[in-house]
Amino acid sequence: MNTDSHVEDLQAVSKHVLTAAEQITLLESEKRTVDPASERFRTLSDEIELLAEEIRLVSHAETSLADDVAGVPGLPTIAEADDQR
Repeated sequence: MNTDSHVEDLQAVSKHVLTAAEQITLLESEKRTVDPASERFRTLSDEIELLAEEIRLVSHAETSLADDVAGVPGLPTIAEADDQR
């Protein structure tokens, strides 16, 4: 098993989740200021729903990666691996 590759994959997945979550926060903040009966409100809702589903799918992949490295001693945390770049 190439643990370096798995750690890199975990880093990428984590970054993807954080980015999508930030996008959701921005869109939801905007949505709170929009007339709920407007088309823009509906568009924002749809975009948020798609991002949330994307997070769910990517998080599922992250769980599989975590299963792959479970029990491997000495792996860095994702934050530590980011600092080593």
